[in-house]
Amino acid sequence: MQQATINFTAQQVRARVSLADKVRGLYRSVNRWLDARSAFYSRIAEFEVTRRAAIRVNLVTMAVLVVVAAVETAPVAALAAAVSAAWLMYRSLMKKGGEA
Repeated sequence: MQQATINFTAQQVRARVSLADKVRGLYRSVNRWLDARSAFYSRIAEFEVTRRAAIRVNLVTMAVLVVVAAVETAPVAALAAAVSAAWLMYRSLMKKGGEA
């Protein structure tokens, strides 16, 4: 029986992958995961809900709870913050050509 030897270098085994390609692939896979159907929220809502929409709804809920806590502890500061946020949104919509 004859024995054969194989000589190779590391570059032949592993192709080089740039960091930009890895980041791009990670970005695509995260977006695919976010755009996938959320079984839990779809079952509750009785229509198709993506994971991205579920995360947004949860973030809005958390923001509302923070606002409630802020209004309860410092109502004047919360009112000033709400007025300034409304003004900033109004200005940004007007710059984009939106309707006020």
